[in-house]
Amino acid sequence: MKTLITGASGNFGSMTVQRLLKKLDPRDLILMSRKPEKLAEYARLGCDVRYGDFDHPESLAPAARGAHRMLLISGHKVGHRIKQHGDAIEAARLAGVQHIVYTSYFGSDAGNTALVCIDHHGTEKLLKASGLRYTILRDGMYADSIFNAAMPAAIATGQWRMCAGDGKVNLVDRVDCVDSAVAVLSGRGHEDRTYNIVGPDLWSFPEMAALTAELSGRRVEVIQLNEEQMYAFLDSVGIPRTAVNEFNVGGFEWCSDDMISYERETRNGRFAVLSDDVEKLTGRKPKSFRAFCQERIDVLRGLATKASASAKH
Repeated sequence: MKTLITGASGNFGSMTVQRLLKKLDPRDLILMSRKPEKLAEYARLGCDVRYGDFDHPESLAPAARGAHRMLLISGHKVGHRIKQHGDAIEAARLAGVQHIVYTSYFGSDAGNTALVCIDHHGTEKLLKASGLRYTILRDGMYADSIFNAAMPAAIATGQWRMCAGDGKVNLVDRVDCVDSAVAVLSGRGHEDRTYNIVGPDLWSFPEMAALTAELSGRRVEVIQLNEEQMYAFLDSVGIPRTAVNEFNVGGFEWCSDDMISYERETRNGRFAVLSDDVEKLTGRKPKSFRAFCQERIDVLRGLATKASASAKH
């Protein structure tokens, strides 16, 4: 039984492939990528490497041919993903795929106005209407997205601007998300199920700022803004209001509509989600955000030292 991994050369995809190779025969893995040359190592191991691009739907059915199930790793383009994912689902159906495992996002229920959730809710609807068996993995907010972007900015400036109030979100280690996906792909009995792949506790943005200050040793001021003020701040640092392909940060198409709609729904409690699904799937508890950051405390302290040195000049 062959398994197709979309976006196999990306961060999530490559981590998944590495783990699946410990459980499955390489000849049972079909790896799809916009840049198949990045997967040459896996091809040498016996994996079937194919070209496929969400932006070129004609490439998707040939890439899926012969697969029984597919891990549909969500794309990066905010506002464009429903069409991209819909094309991938239809191509999989035409190619004879029987079961799709989809990396969705927590809180993606009807009525959630966060752009990220509109994309994922729309995809979930298409998947459920496709007639295929499905498993939906609703991943929480990646801990590394806060650690790699928001926390360094707060350390550098000494400020954390937000419009999320005291609303809370769940932060999850990306490794726990990957391991949960691998458990589904290498196990049985997960058809037509939805899992919340989240961490063990909830965090408000002020609490994240306090943790940043605690671990880095650098003072971080919390500045609560309204949405209009938040838009003005993001405008001032050059963030576009709507998603544009030309603005790419770490592979993602960032925009202020995305960020502010997310913080609005954080205030509304949409992301205060707790679940023991990671433990059910992997047999171990998920890593906490505090533990994730403490493992990388030297990075935060290094950033603080750099910020202090810059302030003196």
